[in-house]
Amino acid sequence: MHSLASLFPLKEGSTSHPDPLTLRGEGGNRPTRCSEPLRSKDGGPSKVSPGCAGWDRLGDGLGDGLAATCLRPADRLADELDPIQVLVNVDIFSEGFDCPDVEFVQLARPTLSLAKYLQMVGRGLRVAKGKKNCVIIDNVGLYRVFGLPSQVWNWNAMFEGKLKVGKKKETAKEREFFLMSKVQDCIQIHPDSEMMMVMSHEELLQTLQYREFVDSKGEFAIIKLPDGKMTVVNRQGEQVLEPGDYYDMKLLDGNILFYRPRRKAICYYDLLAKAVIDDGTNVAGTPQVVNIKGWEFIEYNDIFMSRTQEEFSLPYRPSQYDFLNYGYYMIYRSRLSASGCQVWYYYEGSEGKMRMGQEESRNVCFLRNDYEHVYWLCAILYGERIVVMDSKQDYYLVDSSLKKTYIGCNQPKNENEDLNFVMPRIGKKYYQEAMLQKKEMEASELLLLHEKSEAGHVELYQAGKKWGLKVDGKVIVPPLYHHIALPVGAYCAFEQIPRHWGVMTLKGKVIVDAKYEKVEIRDNGIAVVTGITGKTQTIKLLKVKK
Repeated sequence: MHSLASLFPLKEGSTSHPDPLTLRGEGGNRPTRCSEPLRSKDGGPSKVSPGCAGWDRLGDGLGDGLAATCLRPADRLADELDPIQVLVNVDIFSEGFDCPDVEFVQLARPTLSLAKYLQMVGRGLRVAKGKKNCVIIDNVGLYRVFGLPSQVWNWNAMFEGKLKVGKKKETAKEREFFLMSKVQDCIQIHPDSEMMMVMSHEELLQTLQYREFVDSKGEFAIIKLPDGKMTVVNRQGEQVLEPGDYYDMKLLDGNILFYRPRRKAICYYDLLAKAVIDDGTNVAGTPQVVNIKGWEFIEYNDIFMSRTQEEFSLPYRPSQYDFLNYGYYMIYRSRLSASGCQVWYYYEGSEGKMRMGQEESRNVCFLRNDYEHVYWLCAILYGERIVVMDSKQDYYLVDSSLKKTYIGCNQPKNENEDLNFVMPRIGKKYYQEAMLQKKEMEASELLLLHEKSEAGHVELYQAGKKWGLKVDGKVIVPPLYHHIALPVGAYCAFEQIPRHWGVMTLKGKVIVDAKYEKVEIRDNGIAVVTGITGKTQTIKLLKVKK
């Protein structure tokens, strides 16, 4: 096998090694293997007729006779094609085969024809109802000659013989931005290694709509559209700037864009906040990104501003001691107060009872990855939750996963929106949950210590390019995994194939399947997992194990 390229992951329930086809009738005997091309029953080469619904190898009960039979929709035999999983052919179904729900294509035919290559892979890249994925196995390395199906080609040059086969028009920079992440670039792909994602269906469709790739930096790229207008897209292909006939455009450090909307005008644009920093003909200086305790702000012409659509700016650069970082939110202690922002506290030793303070909030609040709003802090609750107020004086409950839930406002229409009723209720609720969780955590920690003491001495070992697990010198997990992280408590994270992480016990039992991009195991038996979309969730490993 010269190369192995998977454009899409295997669909659940499908397999790369299906059972061989069996003949119907005659006891279901399997046909004899034959490497010859399919022939029609009269001995001539097989031809596809216009009304053909499918092809199969069918026996006529005489010896090992193999034949290609054309089945029209009216034929009863056409119904027998439904359970077929694999269809093998020699240059019969490469072009024009009308079966959109094909979801697995294996290429074993070398070719120097670009059209032939695109036709072959195109049998599996058509959209069909109920079809979510397509796997392409390239045994002859055609994708290394022609590139991926998303390749931009000069067809005139190809037809005139001016374009050399195998010379890709994609640059390494373009390929990195649209097709692979930075982590994948350093992965050494062995011919016998597992299949890995090269391009998703969404990424393939997204790249086809752009005429020219201009430049990229970080998470953004400058793109020229088919109508000649320029815009900026993120890694998901979403436009973050209105397309236009710009005179000049350049990506700066810190996800800031410089462009000229008119010949003498200059504009600086924050790509994260999707907001203009400054524009006009008298623009001076260049915006600089300032990092304070892991949070980014912008400093421009002695003005300190947040990376949000809603404006927050100061005429000076504040001290880092004016900020308090709590991970998923940050507080800036302002000298001013917010009009109408209530402040709520827990009574000390009151088992979850809350009261409203007399003063208004002075704490400006920023939420992680929220590039739209600036908030004011209303309350800090048990269970890593806070209550914030936005610029419309609406109040939201925010948890550590950044889920926002509306709970009330300053002008309530009923008790369900009145903080005098809402805050005491949710304050007590999360207090009780936190106390119950604390008891469960203490019990689970004792169990984890017991399990770890039973496990013995744990060590990781490598055989070739794979990793396994030994306990007291005995192999518990054979070397099957791309990587295994150091154990945390009675568990360890493992990477089955690149960027597919799961969790196993120190006895080798997999309790969280390897389908997450990132896994973080904490000392209390909690795993925080991050999916491909970036969404995080918390898994209690002890409950999963049971």
